[in-house]
Amino acid sequence: MTNSAAKSAEHGATGHEESFGDIVTHHLTELETMSIPWWSHGRFKSLSLESLQFDLFGFDLSITKPVVYLWVASVILILILTLPFRGGKLLRSKFANLIEVYIVFIRDEVIYPNLGEKDGRRMLPFFLTIFFFILTMNMCGLIPWGNSPTGNINVTAGLAIVAFFTIQAQGIMQNGLGGHLKALLPPGLPAFVIPIMIPVEIMGTFAKPFALCIRLFANMVAGHAVIIVLLLLILQGGYFISPMPIFGILFISLLEIFVAHLQAFIFTILSALFVSMAIHPSH
Repeated sequence: MTNSAAKSAEHGATGHEESFGDIVTHHLTELETMSIPWWSHGRFKSLSLESLQFDLFGFDLSITKPVVYLWVASVILILILTLPFRGGKLLRSKFANLIEVYIVFIRDEVIYPNLGEKDGRRMLPFFLTIFFFILTMNMCGLIPWGNSPTGNINVTAGLAIVAFFTIQAQGIMQNGLGGHLKALLPPGLPAFVIPIMIPVEIMGTFAKPFALCIRLFANMVAGHAVIIVLLLLILQGGYFISPMPIFGILFISLLEIFVAHLQAFIFTILSALFVSMAIHPSH
């Protein structure tokens, strides 16, 4: 992040006119380059991923920066959720207790109230995985030289697609295909309204995962964009201007920690609510 902003400020200083908007857009959409903590010739080095761009049977399977940090988030998540349970026993450390707080909160305040204890216990591993995975990806963006995969719409779209198929699968498993399709329409509708409501309800079915996708993506991108702008103000401002953006970055970074938790929580609770509506349409 700092490396990209520094390069952009240097371009402006040498006469290449580039607006803040162009710099921010370039940084948020740059997928083939990763900054690494290696100081060389007065700046941090960048690692190019262009050699990892390839297609397979017409599908783009390129290794980009969000993909790398998806792997990083997965490894971090596997480690922090397996080390406290080494040997099949819970290691009573402060960190294990913190993880337990998260789990109990999601179980008792999100899953059970929406799905009930029976269905909630069955679906709990799925929703805990969703919550911790999104939270870990969100927090990766706050690590120096890191990147938040949820700031890429392809990642949030993938999460939304998983949620969509889970919602439909749970509805079909609980009520059968016919019952699930019938439950899409509110009961007691007049016959002449049904042809109008069918396309509306179909659109609503796809609107739910779309809302999950856009909400998570937009909130994560907004925070990163603000931090980038403040960094640019530090690099391009004078001695009197720079201290104010520094305090702004500290405040926004603390706010981003809260937003990272909040967005993981919102995605999880909305997914649980949509699954509950599919399983218990009469409610």
